Amino acid sequence: MRVRLLGPVDAVVGGAPVAIPGLRRKAVLAVLGLHDEGIVGTGRLIEAVWGDKAGGASLNTLQSHVSALRRLLGNRGAIVARSPGYLLGSGTTDVAEARHLVERGESGEDPAESAATLRAALGLWRDRSLVDVGGVGWLDEQAAGLERLRTRAQLALIRARLALGEHAQLEPDLERLARARPFDEQVHAQLMFALYRTGRQADALSVYRRLRAALADNLGIDPNQRLRDLETAILRQDPALEESAVTVRLLAG
Repeated sequence: MRVRLLGPVDAVVGGAPVAIPGLRRKAVLAVLGLHDEGIVGTGRLIEAVWGDKAGGASLNTLQSHVSALRRLLGNRGAIVARSPGYLLGSGTTDVAEARHLVERGESGEDPAESAATLRAALGLWRDRSLVDVGGVGWLDEQAAGLERLRTRAQLALIRARLALGEHAQLEPDLERLARARPFDEQVHAQLMFALYRTGRQADALSVYRRLRAALADNLGIDPNQRLRDLETAILRQDPALEESAVTVRLLAG
């Protein structure tokens, strides 16, 4: 069994997807899946699944949802009762796989291998994380964290592709990312580097000036030291900017 949370909440059993009906039922499965095979106490489950309405939920209601999930998943052992609550039985989650792949891709020394690993990680997202269990505080927080993991993977993939020399191909995506994330220094560093490596030094420096003004006007801060170093290197047309190892160092998050 594989519980999928990077999109709508469902499970894959015997190679076939199993739809999970009902918001609370999906939420119970999601909370168990997000605890990495650890035991979740019944009180914690009720709080996480019902949020502000937890006072109206009962242990019997929770047990009813667990029984329904076991029937849907075709295996009573899919969810195990163990004091003080429940845990997922055998199987895994797409979240655990994504975290493993992102960490492996970020730490890899071969840009091509890292790019392949990070593409595999990003391929696990079918939509926005936990897209159909919104409105419950704890799960909303977890969804935001999983979307941050997705962004980490996207930026790491861009970094690997820059190290592979795909500067021109990445420019449109980086321009869109920079507009969507106007204070993100890593995104702007990657865009500056891509522009510089395609012969657009003036445009790269313009990106830096735009970010510096946005940070000063909106947050009252200056660009970080890594970004200032990159601007200096671009101004000097530093030959080190042609080396992939420098790419990784300058553009790391």
